[in-house]
Amino acid sequence: MRALQIIGMLSLIVIAATHSAWAQSLETRKMRAEQEAALGAQVALTNKKCGTNITARIDWTTFDEAEVLTKHVTSWCQAALDAVEDLCGDALGKEAVTKVKSITCAGAATPAAALKDGELTFSFSLTPNQNKLLVRTYLEKNL
Repeated sequence: MRALQIIGMLSLIVIAATHSAWAQSLETRKMRAEQEAALGAQVALTNKKCGTNITARIDWTTFDEAEVLTKHVTSWCQAALDAVEDLCGDALGKEAVTKVKSITCAGAATPAAALKDGELTFSFSLTPNQNKLLVRTYLEKNL
């Protein structure tokens, strides 16, 4: 009986997950694909400059869909890549940034940076701010 409950719960989770993907408008899917491609190009430039193999992603679930349809999340996410590039400009910095394996850009009311197990999570709101300085200062103190 317990196995049936678990199977039923897993089925509901799968249905809910696939339904949310279906619920996204064509406009949203196109916007996400364009911004993810742009982020990929930006990451490639950072990796080339720093000799790293960093990956990056956008945690779309943390942003307001209506807001990201009018603003480019990658513009704000670029601040984390810029901070990494600033740090890799010398030998010590280049060695330090090898600890960053991936970057996740996430929405939040207050900008923040956190590095755990090689994943730099950069949280920000889509308003003007000093995000690059925030990430750079955080990395300088924690790498």
